[in-house]
Amino acid sequence: MSASAAGLRHCLVFRDKLLLPSEGFIKSHYEGFDALCPAFVANRFGWCEAELNGAKYGTARGLLGQFLFKQTGRMDLTDLRALNALSLHAHFGRGGALALPIAKALNLPLYVTFHGGDATKNTHRRRRLIPTIYQRRLADLQTYARGFLCVSQFVAQRLQDQGFPADKLITHYIGIDCTHLQPPRRRDGRLLFIGRLVGKKGVDILLAALRQMQASGQTVPGVDIAGSGPMEASLRQMAADLPQVRFLGWQTPPQLARHLAECSAVIVPSREADDGDCEGLPTVVLEAIRAGAPVIATRHAGIPEIIDDGITGLLAVENDVGALAELLNQADAMREDLPQMAVAAQTRLRQDFNAKDQSKRLQEYLMA
Repeated sequence: MSASAAGLRHCLVFRDKLLLPSEGFIKSHYEGFDALCPAFVANRFGWCEAELNGAKYGTARGLLGQFLFKQTGRMDLTDLRALNALSLHAHFGRGGALALPIAKALNLPLYVTFHGGDATKNTHRRRRLIPTIYQRRLADLQTYARGFLCVSQFVAQRLQDQGFPADKLITHYIGIDCTHLQPPRRRDGRLLFIGRLVGKKGVDILLAALRQMQASGQTVPGVDIAGSGPMEASLRQMAADLPQVRFLGWQTPPQLARHLAECSAVIVPSREADDGDCEGLPTVVLEAIRAGAPVIATRHAGIPEIIDDGITGLLAVENDVGALAELLNQADAMREDLPQMAVAAQTRLRQDFNAKDQSKRLQEYLMA
């Protein structure tokens, strides 16, 4: 049944590339929509695009056409105009800049979600001989956009510090399916890290903390590292003398679910990378809580907005080897208390991170 036959209106959803395997959170934004029907617009479709529930429209054909769209914002708008959409929602700051000409040409309210690094990386603001598309259109974007949806209060503050209008900044957490929360229980497995092996994930700090524990004669916990990325080779080398550490490589969703069910806790040692790259609020924190696993993390970005130290999990100062080593010791001594923290974390999850509720809130913004 078409959107019009069902009595629904369209909203346009823009992302430069759809749907990358690591960006499943994009489709979760719209799973609770009951009055709007998303129509997806991208320069390139592929990867996991079959998971997108909605019509798909490319900006141009061929690499040259895609390049010209990025530089000029020009495209054939006939099909999009026929949708009579209510609004346009773009993902990531650069996506907002790319979608701006479409929104203006169709006279649509524009909302842009900032996810983390797009609000913090130094490269986005570094002066260049030839400014980037984002830099060239930023002032116009700040003026035209109806609102900037920030995945954490941390991201909102970073954008405000950069001159974004405070009255357009909206903290809007990404939700997660809360229909099947796993009851927290005492766990005696290994610690689990899940994520891309890049600087902001802090795996190097975790390995240094484990080595410090080993050097001081403390019991070093077993740690499983699930993920891959550009730092994998160097991290494996760092862990060569740490037999307690296992690198699992990239894992399928069913494999990750099994690890989440069996681990003693999920470790999230995130930090600000050398280039300023930061998390928004790592989805793995939400996934751990849903699985009933305790969370041991750092006070980085939006993590403290759901993990309250000693209440819904345990936190250490970010980028501090000694503090993380001490926290790992503390977690071992508090093993009996961790399940109750996980219970409290699930209460917080249902309150502000329920996917259906967050999706409905997004729909309200896009219909305003």
